[in-house]
Amino acid sequence: MLRANWASLRRFWSAAALVGLGLLAVSGRAVAQVPEGLVIAIDNGNEALNRGDRAAAIALADGIVKDFDKEPVAWRSAGDIYLRAGAVEKSLPQFRRYIERYPEREPDLWQYGIALAFAGDYKAGAKLFELHRTVNSNDVENALWHFYCLAKGSSPEAAKLAILPAPGDRRVPMDVLLKLYRGEADEQAVRAAVAALPKRSQQAEMGSYYGELYLAMHADALGQRDRAIELATKAATTKDVNYMTDIGRVYLARLREAAP
Repeated sequence: MLRANWASLRRFWSAAALVGLGLLAVSGRAVAQVPEGLVIAIDNGNEALNRGDRAAAIALADGIVKDFDKEPVAWRSAGDIYLRAGAVEKSLPQFRRYIERYPEREPDLWQYGIALAFAGDYKAGAKLFELHRTVNSNDVENALWHFYCLAKGSSPEAAKLAILPAPGDRRVPMDVLLKLYRGEADEQAVRAAVAALPKRSQQAEMGSYYGELYLAMHADALGQRDRAIELATKAATTKDVNYMTDIGRVYLARLREAAP
């Protein structure tokens, strides 16, 4: 999912960054052919996200969809901005438009899988994460989201039986989280792995964030909503702003909205 992108997704999206994320390569278009106004609008949307102004980000994504309706890059980018800002239902049709135009890119679009999970379409979400494994077989996050979808859509027992392998993900505490989802480790083991990271380092900050997020999702998958909210609240205290920390904040908001 984000194995190589924790740092790069914090940058604003210039035309070069769009190429790096694969948004232009599929259409075979040169950077110069992408409307400058679209690049600026995407940058503005991500700047709004980076300063925590979700309402402004959603309004800017609305403008992207309206002003650049014929541009697939606009659909994908608006979908990302909507999702990070918590407008999940607005993100879905944009991701779908993009996939309809470029079906060969569907396995890469893990963002769409997260949006499906948030929308409660767990069957489609699980299918997307199974597809994503064909292009990113070492990503523990993908396996955990797949588990989450199966557990919520069927049962935790079924999810445990079908958990995807994800060897070689060196990010701490991903290997321990995968063991926890398999029933081979506990919460203390996750926290111990994070505690072993260099203090006050970026690695420790992100390790703590991902540990809390995926512990929350595991609790949620087991039907422990109050515990999930507690853990997701801890994750949301991170000062980092990137795609996945925004996803964690959206997840917490939706947990709270669904709480009785």
